[in-house]
Amino acid sequence: MSSLALRSVLGATSRACRARPSPTHVLVWRTCRSSSTPAPHEPTPQANAVDPDPALLSSNPSSSPPPLLRSTGGPGSPNSAKNHHGELSDQEWEIRTGRGIYILQQTLPTFFSTGLISSVDTSSGHSTSSRAKGDSEDTTIYSPNIRLTYRPPTPFPPPLQIEGLSLYLASSVLLRHALNALYTDLRVELQRVRVHGPRSSSTSGLSADEPRTEPTSQTRSIREKSLFVNFSVRGTNRVSKAEAGWEVNSTYTFSPVTGLIHLHAIDSIHPAPHQAFFDALQAALNKIGLGRSSDPREGAGAGGMARTSPKPPTPDRS
Repeated sequence: MSSLALRSVLGATSRACRARPSPTHVLVWRTCRSSSTPAPHEPTPQANAVDPDPALLSSNPSSSPPPLLRSTGGPGSPNSAKNHHGELSDQEWEIRTGRGIYILQQTLPTFFSTGLISSVDTSSGHSTSSRAKGDSEDTTIYSPNIRLTYRPPTPFPPPLQIEGLSLYLASSVLLRHALNALYTDLRVELQRVRVHGPRSSSTSGLSADEPRTEPTSQTRSIREKSLFVNFSVRGTNRVSKAEAGWEVNSTYTFSPVTGLIHLHAIDSIHPAPHQAFFDALQAALNKIGLGRSSDPREGAGAGGMARTSPKPPTPDRS
């Protein structure tokens, strides 16, 4: 009897242990629960990422492109055209000089039919002549202070110098109309076009023990560029029906600051024009108010100035 009672007591104790988990089991269960689902009263670092912040949304990559992929502006915007010093960037300078070279090569052969092409419409990409006026964003290839020089061979007329964009364009119009009045079938043929860049700064002449300067990003590139053009002008005289022609060598020099043509030097014209040609050109410029000023103290105004170097004084033989 005592043995049966002892067995029943032991069985009841065993069932009670199986029904109630031990404290160790409870701790293990709580640990597993905290690693997967946080308790309501225990905040976690991930809670801030779930709540959207307007300040964070403005810099969210899904709402705007990354800073490295954002454009700083169009080709003509100040941000892309100028560097942090406020100067014209090297890239924009190369674009302007390249545009000038391209327009000269493409439009000089049609000078007597279209006139002098001085700008290009950036909105449409079409070239515009010096006579075109409009509200389009034209980009000129000539500097407002462009200077035209020509030194005829001696004993021909004295050197001619024209300053200012207005006078430069007016001279081209007068030249085109004057030659069209005297000749027919006028045409320009490019014979040779050559671009001159900066002189090479080679260090091959340095000896082995001489220090070599390392290039830095702060070093500014040398901006020297000019365009040499050799072309011929052909036409038929309206009166004698004889063929006439001239060989012209010109050099266009670009400004190192603006990238625009600021000097047009006519190196040679063969055969050279006579004095009557310069007198007629000067008279035409005087008629439209762009001729030489009578006051020597006046400089080149907005419209420009045509000057001829004074002839050497004739010795007094009396």
